[in-house]
Amino acid sequence: MGNNKVESRPKGGAPRLDVASATISGSLRRKNAVSALLCFTCGACFILSLICTCLATLVVLLDQTVEAASYSRHDSNRPEAFTTMFDPDESFRLPTDVIPIKYDIYLHPKLKEETFSGNVTILIDVTKSNNRRSIALHQKDLKIKSAKLVTFGLEEDYEINISSISNPTKYEVFVISTDTEIKSGLYNLSIEFDGNLGNKIIGFYNSKYYINNPDGTNETRYIATTKFEPTYARHSFPCFDEPNFKAKFSVKLVHPMDDCYSALSNMNVKDRQENTPSRGLSTVTFEESVPMSTYLACFIISDFVHTTKMAKGLDGRELPIGVYTTKLQSEEKRNFAADIGVKAIEYYINLFKIDYPLPKLDMAAIPDFMAGAMENWGLVTYRESRLLYDDRSSSVYDKRDIVNVICHELAHMWFGNLVTMKWWNDLWLNEGFATFMASKCSDAILPNQGYMEEFPVEVMQKVLNSDSKLSSHPIVHELKNADDISSFFDGISYKKGASIIRMMENFFGSDVFFGGISAYLNKYAFGNAETIHLFEVLQDAYGKKLNIIDIMDTWTRQEGYPVIDVKKSGNKFVLTQKRFLDDPDAEFDSSKSIYGYQWTIPISYITNRNEVPSLVWFDKDAKEVVIDVDERTRWFKLNAGQVGYYRVNYNEEWQTYKELLRSNPTKMPAVDRANLLDDLFSLADAGQIEYDIVLDISVYLTEEYQALPWAVANSKLRPIYTLLTSAKPRQNHSPISDTYQAFVTFLVNTIYKDVTWTVDDTVEDDVPFSHLDNRVRPTVIELACEMENRECLKMAGQLFKEWLLYDKPQHPDIRELIYYYGTRYHSDESDWAKMFEKFKTETDSGEKNKIMKGLAGTKSTKVLKEYIALASDERYVRAQDFLKCLILISKNPDGTELVWDWVRENWEFLVNRYTLNNHYLGEIIPSITSSFATQTKMDEIEAFFAKYPKSGAGADGRAKTRENVSKNIKWLAKNVKTFEDWLSKNWPLNKTK
Repeated sequence: MGNNKVESRPKGGAPRLDVASATISGSLRRKNAVSALLCFTCGACFILSLICTCLATLVVLLDQTVEAASYSRHDSNRPEAFTTMFDPDESFRLPTDVIPIKYDIYLHPKLKEETFSGNVTILIDVTKSNNRRSIALHQKDLKIKSAKLVTFGLEEDYEINISSISNPTKYEVFVISTDTEIKSGLYNLSIEFDGNLGNKIIGFYNSKYYINNPDGTNETRYIATTKFEPTYARHSFPCFDEPNFKAKFSVKLVHPMDDCYSALSNMNVKDRQENTPSRGLSTVTFEESVPMSTYLACFIISDFVHTTKMAKGLDGRELPIGVYTTKLQSEEKRNFAADIGVKAIEYYINLFKIDYPLPKLDMAAIPDFMAGAMENWGLVTYRESRLLYDDRSSSVYDKRDIVNVICHELAHMWFGNLVTMKWWNDLWLNEGFATFMASKCSDAILPNQGYMEEFPVEVMQKVLNSDSKLSSHPIVHELKNADDISSFFDGISYKKGASIIRMMENFFGSDVFFGGISAYLNKYAFGNAETIHLFEVLQDAYGKKLNIIDIMDTWTRQEGYPVIDVKKSGNKFVLTQKRFLDDPDAEFDSSKSIYGYQWTIPISYITNRNEVPSLVWFDKDAKEVVIDVDERTRWFKLNAGQVGYYRVNYNEEWQTYKELLRSNPTKMPAVDRANLLDDLFSLADAGQIEYDIVLDISVYLTEEYQALPWAVANSKLRPIYTLLTSAKPRQNHSPISDTYQAFVTFLVNTIYKDVTWTVDDTVEDDVPFSHLDNRVRPTVIELACEMENRECLKMAGQLFKEWLLYDKPQHPDIRELIYYYGTRYHSDESDWAKMFEKFKTETDSGEKNKIMKGLAGTKSTKVLKEYIALASDERYVRAQDFLKCLILISKNPDGTELVWDWVRENWEFLVNRYTLNNHYLGEIIPSITSSFATQTKMDEIEAFFAKYPKSGAGADGRAKTRENVSKNIKWLAKNVKTFEDWLSKNWPLNKTK
């Protein structure tokens, strides 16, 4: 029992009830409440109960200063472990003995005033009493006007007097305290509140767009919309804002009747009342939802227009798929999104054999939206550039990304919405599956586009880089505060989670795997699950041949991944494993992991004798694995198709790959060549092989024509060039970067001449890509221009002038490159100003992003400073895009220092705009400092961190920054001479670009 004093009740609250009545009502709950009341008609029972009531009343009157303290608290690591006392100032988690069952929400936004008012009635189940006198829940930045607690389900309900309402703590928890005990049972908790729609793009907030009227005037159109994941529903209404507190939602929204305004929410409209609550306003009531977590609720007030198409469920039921946009967007764009939505939802329904459970599915493109998209159940919200495709302005990669995002969000209808992780430490159950399923779905609904083939390069390889650092974390990881939750939305949860799921599918077999997934979704439908629950169901599906939990725990419970070392002995290949770290000097404590940083690895391999992959297992407790091959085996490739989440070092056998790739590279699939290149460069980067080997093998690229290997080569060759430009030239020597630049130009020149700048649009969606597919062109042109290939830069300038001076549209696939390199090498301040005017008036979000990157290309530091200042003004660059704009400028060698200086000088501005809890703000420092390679820069970073010690969701980003810059410094010290020596022998300076 606690000893906190009950605060005096504020004026204007609910009237005080008779204490005896409140006490009686506290003992009569749930479905047997009526029966208990009927018992009082018996005289003996009535007298006995009256005596008990009087005694209870006496106790309450004598002890009004004592407050109940029976709340439990989740341990931050094990949510099911509890303490006996709940302290809102210290607790990160709400107690679980008060459970929300249903929310009745009423919201009235005042769009132009940027405010809203509302009330919520939450039906709660108090499962434990123990002299309880308070209820804890979440709110942030709301003004609580009143609260009322009333029993529910009795023949006669009673109101419990509210004694105080606390302010929210640092964990955004507030407490409603009562004069009398709150006994176990059902209650309606009603709260009235006001909030603010402005100055934020989380919670319930304002978005705007602008239209040009026929009379030449500009008009601002206002929208109210939401973004609640992970912990922002509490900004909109008081709630139990944790994923395990699933409840039903009944929503009422008020919107203007004029100007084509309407309301959207998760469910379909039930009722609409005009001129309510006052003339000119309409109140829309939506159907009650299925049980769902607060972060999945969504409310939109807008003047959007829409397109609807129909999908079919398992029983033939038709399901409307609606796409909502501003009036500025074309019907063609909505049609594409709706078509993809129909195909995706039908694919998932048939794959999982589980119908979509809601009566409709809408997708809305929001002008101001911080994330790429959000999977609100029944009403998915997107950035405009992540939903709307137009073949006149969108590139082949824009199309891929848009299809992928739609498929990602619709996968969440099952992974995350139907079955929700119990707590955020299992976020990968949502995001890993959605990322994996997005590639599967995209590949299935738009066949022959290679979307699943791209997975190793576009998903796995990107996270392998970040997961090779000491600053990485396990997939399932302890979370200690709200900032940890925000920072958890990273590559580990999304890309690593997706990668190990793909690895599982591979060794399970697709049919068995998805049979298990369907069983998992059915078992935990409308509930919550943890990682162990998934593995248990998959174990049942697979049988006893393998211990799935034992295998997968090595991948989910420890950070990092292994590198397989290969040694050949006769006709045997001997494999050993160790943890891969990209810093050769990095040290780690193996006892930190119960598995000692060893993994149980499914190893697939192909040879010149066997193109069908074979599978062997490398157990975490085994010292080595030996694979026998026949004497006619000339090459041996591990990780066929790069389905395994590991790297391979072939040691002496790299010479075999040098000969193979330089003589006949197509003997090995393109995805495996891309895998070899990624491992090759990464191993050298980590000091596990010499760069001589890398450079020797990379010469084969003069014969490479496929998109995936070139994507890897581009991603590896360009950062090396950036680092080498930091190296001081030796006396009487040209800078090493010049020689290296000429060498890379040589590598890319052959394919550059073949791909040209002319895009072939004759390839249809259902026809496989030809020898030179359109995906490779942007990669090759970018690398050629970056290495200052004269012909490439000349063509960029010519096409840039055609666009800027004569308004000649350029092909979307190459448009961004034309804007960037045209600006960089062929523009002056006047051209830049014209380009900025085009940027300001552009209404297509995809095209606007391309111009925004182009503007960042200028060599003029004066113009770049002006660009940063203009971009910080929301009249020109939306807050959702500003951080991206800063990063784009920082990638320009002439802008890196400018952005670094600006961010340090304006850090408080950024924190005020985005808050330290913002994941994207947390990632900006490692991004803009990624090329730093001197101790001076490291000192500047440390001084900045010391000046602003609070990191919020950027704590991991700061650790990553330190690792990156430290490693860059050591990389230069170790590798510059290697490059100089190799290039001097193999690439004389007199060779031209």
